[in-house]
Amino acid sequence: MNSTTSSLINEVNWARLTHAYGVATDAPGSLRALVQDDDEAFGFALDYLYSAVLHQGTVYPATAPSLRAVAEMLDQDIARRPAPDSSSRLAGLLGWIDAVAESASWCQDLEFPDVPAPSEEELAAYFRDLENDDWSPEVGQYLEAQAAAALPGACASALPAVGPFLTDADDDVRLAALDAYVRLAALQEDKAAMTAPLSEALKAATARDERARLVLGLGDLAGDTTAWLSDDDPAVRACAAMALPRSPEATAILVDLLQDPLAADEWFDSPPSRFDIRVHFDLLANLLARDITPAEVLPACLAAIRVARGGIWSDMTWGPILAATFPGVVAPPGARPEPPASLDEPQRAVLGALVENDALWDPRDGNARRARRQVGLPDEREEVARLIGA
Repeated sequence: MNSTTSSLINEVNWARLTHAYGVATDAPGSLRALVQDDDEAFGFALDYLYSAVLHQGTVYPATAPSLRAVAEMLDQDIARRPAPDSSSRLAGLLGWIDAVAESASWCQDLEFPDVPAPSEEELAAYFRDLENDDWSPEVGQYLEAQAAAALPGACASALPAVGPFLTDADDDVRLAALDAYVRLAALQEDKAAMTAPLSEALKAATARDERARLVLGLGDLAGDTTAWLSDDDPAVRACAAMALPRSPEATAILVDLLQDPLAADEWFDSPPSRFDIRVHFDLLANLLARDITPAEVLPACLAAIRVARGGIWSDMTWGPILAATFPGVVAPPGARPEPPASLDEPQRAVLGALVENDALWDPRDGNARRARRQVGLPDEREEVARLIGA
């Protein structure tokens, strides 16, 4: 397209849409700045997409039309200009599309109140009253549900715009496009039919970051990743194993690789967006979700606990390990279950690893207290040690 902006911007009634900070009448100006000469304005506009249109991953009525507009602008030459962080603007826009598609996957599981469609008068009153923070919650709930319902269609329309960049000569653009393509395609009913570009790209890919993304994406789209379980690259093997939850071979691969969890965190120069915190967090979550016994994954669990810290690590590693190791414990809201009366060998080993790690016992760490409480463990390190006779 030759236009320097998206034709969709002028077709949308932004005054009847909202984002995180109110009515979206400021959206057209920010969207147009994405494909104008002013590099500083581009940076502000991209920040606007993340902060207002997709604030902390939340979907708003302005999200779907903004996604359609951004997708329509991807093929413009000006999108190739360097962004303020020195990568291309195009990679930044693809990264935002990827983030929208991730939020769309969450929206699939949300339940919204069944409220009737508002009348035109009620809608007008809602937008008028937004400035006074006195709007109708029922109308707001209806618009939230409509926003979530509109997103899959917008994601489907973005796929054809993202696809051509899967073979782009720019490494940053190609990797960003791979992330976005897989997220978008995974939302479609015929996702298995969309694996062909990934399989084709794997024939020529040589770099770890790209090969791992392609194998991970193939698995996300229900493709068969068995052939890569024997790959020479541990990152590629891990990504192949994640897509095969019922494969004993894949399980054994993850257990083996997770015996050095911090090494897995260093695999990538540019990690797949699926690994948004630490790579080993996602590998461990995939392993713990399998229909296997704690004893089968014990070496990986012990290794993860040995390097663990408090805070978010309590939620991402050793907290889930405790939940999987003590599966029969039910924690009533606001109460702590009774400590386990007897321990099997995996439970004893897991508790021993917890006791040995100095980083997990900060009395100010609420995440750590919650992780222990869910399985009835006391907060005092010495008491846990007594449970295992240490």
